[in-house]
Amino acid sequence: MKAVATLLLTMLAAPLFAAELRLADPAYLATIKDDEPTLPRGFTPEERARWRLPDLSRMPLVPPTGSVDTPAEYERNDGLLIRWGSQNALLTEMAVAMTNNEPDMTLYVVVSSSLQASAATTLANAGTNMSRVQFIVGPSGSVWIRDYGPRYIVENGRRSMVDHVYNRPRPLDDVVPGLVAQHTGETKFDIPLTHGGGNFHLFADGSAYMTRLIANENPSLSEQQIRDYYLAYQGLDVTLTDPLPQSFDSTQHIDMWMLPADGNRVIVNEYPNTGGIYTVPREVTEATATLLASRGKTVLRIGGWRTSAHYTYANAVILNNTVLTCQFNGYAAENANALAVFQQAFPSRTIVPINCSSIIGLSGAIHCIVMHMPEVLADLLLRNGFE
Repeated sequence: MKAVATLLLTMLAAPLFAAELRLADPAYLATIKDDEPTLPRGFTPEERARWRLPDLSRMPLVPPTGSVDTPAEYERNDGLLIRWGSQNALLTEMAVAMTNNEPDMTLYVVVSSSLQASAATTLANAGTNMSRVQFIVGPSGSVWIRDYGPRYIVENGRRSMVDHVYNRPRPLDDVVPGLVAQHTGETKFDIPLTHGGGNFHLFADGSAYMTRLIANENPSLSEQQIRDYYLAYQGLDVTLTDPLPQSFDSTQHIDMWMLPADGNRVIVNEYPNTGGIYTVPREVTEATATLLASRGKTVLRIGGWRTSAHYTYANAVILNNTVLTCQFNGYAAENANALAVFQQAFPSRTIVPINCSSIIGLSGAIHCIVMHMPEVLADLLLRNGFE
């Protein structure tokens, strides 16, 4: 017990922020090229034509046993998963910010064997702290690791993962969680649901939120059966909300308009009260904001809009010391307001703007291209020699 107390005191005594925030040089970022085109977060026309919902009726129901908990993203994290190959400049910008300003986190990079060397060179030349990087080598298909990556849980005090069937016909992506589990040696539980991982947010109190996209993509199950699955596999009480119209947001994922934050706060997009294309998005978000407030959450509102794409600031990445937030070219006033809201939502963390103009037209942003790996005390003690 004395050793545990000593370790905890050491953790608490660590500085909250890096002495000097280190970021990538924009001039160098401008020279980085992609190795492949970026698939959209939604379907390509060819994928839409051939997509059929998988039959999961014979998939065994084998949830974890014992105690199960799912940490929220705003709690402490041990690592972050990304996938290399497209959006490389954006990933590099995030890697430099994370590895230099998050001394307690590791960046895990899923990369093909043919691209590992060039990825390492690009990241190192940008100023990434390569001692904080681990490569997970294997094939994959797209950058959207939030949607196909593993969802982490704490099972009987140890970190494990829950894996769903990816709601896109991208088989290489769908097997990435198994690749990650092999690399980390962690247990993987397969939940018999078709799902895109960005349609999911949770709070530290064990409540979680998804849109009814999850019900539409699992038509053989009732909403209560879906909720029961999440209780069994992740220990969560799930609320289903209406989705935004597909014509407004092709993903229909909740991470495009909502973000749980520190101190029982939550950011929810606020759409113009002008009717037309904003009628349903406004109805959905106003109803959800009211529901969250009735459940004791402090709801902070932030602008969202659609021109050629659905622009949103809620699609952000929360780290231990910093929060990476979207900024967009040509929207100076909206960017400034978003920064102010994030400073209110995360008063003890440094807000780091990331230019997301290159990715937002593909129906996603920076939250969509990472997956959080929570810190678990039992694993932390083991790594530090305590049993």
